[in-house]
Amino acid sequence: MDQVNNTVANNTTADAAYHQGTTIPQSEPLHQYTTADYPFMQQPVYPVQQDLLGPEVVAAGIMGVIVAGTGSLGSNLHRVEDGDMTMTEAATNSLVKGAAGGVAAAAATAAAKSLTNGGITGLAVTLATATGVSYLLSK
Repeated sequence: MDQVNNTVANNTTADAAYHQGTTIPQSEPLHQYTTADYPFMQQPVYPVQQDLLGPEVVAAGIMGVIVAGTGSLGSNLHRVEDGDMTMTEAATNSLVKGAAGGVAAAAATAAAKSLTNGGITGLAVTLATATGVSYLLSK
Protein backbone atom coordinates (compact mmCIF):
# COMPACT_ATOMS: atom_id res chain seq x y z
CA MET A 1 0.00 0.00 0.00
CA ASP A 2 2.86 2.34 0.74
CA GLN A 3 4.17 1.73 -2.75
CA VAL A 4 0.83 2.81 -4.26
CA ASN A 5 0.73 5.97 -2.16
CA ASN A 6 4.31 6.79 -3.06
CA THR A 7 3.58 6.20 -6.74
CA VAL A 8 0.55 8.52 -6.65
CA ALA A 9 2.53 11.13 -4.76
CA ASN A 10 5.43 10.82 -7.20
CA ASN A 11 3.12 11.07 -10.22
CA THR A 12 1.45 14.16 -8.81
CA THR A 13 4.81 15.72 -8.09
CA ALA A 14 6.09 14.65 -11.46
CA ASP A 15 3.04 16.17 -13.22
CA ALA A 16 3.51 19.46 -11.38
CA ALA A 17 7.20 19.47 -12.26
CA TYR A 18 6.46 18.55 -15.88
CA HIS A 19 4.01 21.46 -16.35
CA GLN A 20 6.28 24.05 -14.80
CA GLY A 21 8.20 25.94 -17.42
CA THR A 22 5.84 25.01 -20.27
CA THR A 23 3.38 27.24 -22.10
CA ILE A 24 0.35 25.69 -20.40
CA PRO A 25 -1.37 28.56 -18.59
CA GLN A 26 -1.61 28.19 -14.86
CA SER A 27 -4.98 29.44 -13.61
CA GLU A 28 -7.60 28.45 -11.15
CA PRO A 29 -10.32 26.43 -12.88
CA LEU A 30 -13.18 28.53 -11.48
CA HIS A 31 -11.71 31.81 -12.72
CA GLN A 32 -10.43 30.93 -16.16
CA TYR A 33 -13.77 31.47 -17.90
CA THR A 34 -15.75 34.68 -17.87
CA THR A 35 -19.50 34.90 -18.18
CA ALA A 36 -19.04 37.17 -21.20
CA ASP A 37 -17.61 34.17 -23.08
CA TYR A 38 -20.51 31.96 -22.03
CA PRO A 39 -23.82 33.87 -21.88
CA PHE A 40 -25.66 30.84 -20.47
CA MET A 41 -23.54 31.19 -17.30
CA GLN A 42 -24.71 34.76 -16.62
CA GLN A 43 -26.99 35.41 -13.70
CA PRO A 44 -30.64 36.01 -14.60
CA VAL A 45 -31.73 39.64 -14.60
CA TYR A 46 -34.68 40.33 -12.35
CA PRO A 47 -36.75 43.49 -12.61
CA VAL A 48 -35.55 46.23 -10.32
CA GLN A 49 -38.01 47.26 -7.64
CA GLN A 50 -39.03 50.79 -8.52
CA ASP A 51 -39.73 53.44 -5.97
CA LEU A 52 -43.09 54.95 -6.92
CA LEU A 53 -42.31 58.15 -5.05
CA GLY A 54 -38.89 58.71 -6.62
CA PRO A 55 -37.30 62.04 -7.47
CA GLU A 56 -38.90 62.14 -10.93
CA VAL A 57 -42.38 61.77 -9.46
CA VAL A 58 -41.76 64.47 -6.84
CA ALA A 59 -40.30 66.82 -9.47
CA ALA A 60 -43.29 66.25 -11.74
CA GLY A 61 -45.67 66.95 -8.85
CA ILE A 62 -43.90 70.20 -7.98
CA MET A 63 -43.90 71.26 -11.62
CA GLY A 64 -47.61 70.41 -11.86
CA VAL A 65 -48.36 72.60 -8.83
CA ILE A 66 -46.42 75.48 -10.35
CA VAL A 67 -47.90 75.23 -13.86
CA ALA A 68 -51.51 74.58 -12.84
CA GLY A 69 -51.42 77.07 -9.96
CA THR A 70 -49.91 79.94 -11.92
CA GLY A 71 -52.15 79.27 -14.93
CA SER A 72 -55.19 79.35 -12.71
CA LEU A 73 -54.00 82.48 -10.90
CA GLY A 74 -53.47 84.23 -14.22
CA SER A 75 -57.05 83.61 -15.27
CA ASN A 76 -58.38 84.41 -11.78
CA LEU A 77 -56.65 87.80 -11.81
CA HIS A 78 -58.85 88.80 -14.76
CA ARG A 79 -61.90 87.88 -12.68
CA VAL A 80 -60.53 89.95 -9.76
CA GLU A 81 -60.14 92.95 -12.10
CA ASP A 82 -63.72 92.48 -13.30
CA GLY A 83 -64.95 92.36 -9.68
CA ASP A 84 -66.23 88.77 -9.98
CA MET A 85 -63.93 87.45 -7.22
CA THR A 86 -61.75 88.77 -4.41
CA MET A 87 -58.00 88.34 -4.29
CA THR A 88 -58.35 85.87 -1.40
CA GLU A 89 -60.80 83.77 -3.42
CA ALA A 90 -58.46 83.92 -6.43
CA ALA A 91 -55.47 82.78 -4.39
CA THR A 92 -57.44 79.99 -2.69
CA ASN A 93 -58.89 78.78 -5.99
CA SER A 94 -55.43 78.85 -7.59
CA LEU A 95 -53.88 76.85 -4.73
CA VAL A 96 -56.60 74.20 -4.96
CA LYS A 97 -56.23 73.90 -8.73
CA GLY A 98 -52.44 73.88 -8.39
CA ALA A 99 -52.59 71.05 -5.87
CA ALA A 100 -54.88 69.06 -8.17
CA GLY A 101 -52.48 69.67 -11.07
CA GLY A 102 -49.54 68.53 -8.95
CA VAL A 103 -51.28 65.34 -7.89
CA ALA A 104 -52.29 64.64 -11.49
CA ALA A 105 -48.74 65.21 -12.78
CA ALA A 106 -47.20 63.06 -10.05
CA ALA A 107 -49.70 60.23 -10.60
CA ALA A 108 -49.17 60.35 -14.36
CA THR A 109 -45.40 60.23 -13.96
CA ALA A 110 -45.58 57.32 -11.50
CA ALA A 111 -47.92 55.39 -13.81
CA ALA A 112 -45.79 55.96 -16.89
CA LYS A 113 -42.61 55.13 -15.00
CA SER A 114 -43.94 51.86 -13.58
CA LEU A 115 -45.97 50.65 -16.57
CA THR A 116 -43.88 51.65 -19.60
CA ASN A 117 -40.36 52.28 -20.83
CA GLY A 118 -41.27 55.67 -22.26
CA GLY A 119 -41.92 56.48 -25.90
CA ILE A 120 -45.41 56.80 -27.35
CA THR A 121 -46.82 54.31 -24.86
CA GLY A 122 -45.42 56.33 -21.95
CA LEU A 123 -46.92 59.50 -23.40
CA ALA A 124 -50.32 57.83 -23.80
CA VAL A 125 -50.25 56.52 -20.20
CA THR A 126 -49.18 59.96 -18.95
CA LEU A 127 -52.00 61.74 -20.77
CA ALA A 128 -54.64 59.21 -19.78
CA THR A 129 -53.62 59.17 -16.11
CA ALA A 130 -53.32 62.94 -15.80
CA THR A 131 -56.69 63.41 -17.47
CA GLY A 132 -58.36 60.80 -15.26
CA VAL A 133 -56.92 62.18 -12.03
CA SER A 134 -57.83 65.75 -13.03
CA TYR A 135 -61.35 64.63 -13.84
CA LEU A 136 -61.73 62.88 -10.48
CA LEU A 137 -60.35 65.82 -8.50
CA SER A 138 -62.48 68.43 -10.27
CA LYS A 139 -65.81 66.88 -9.22
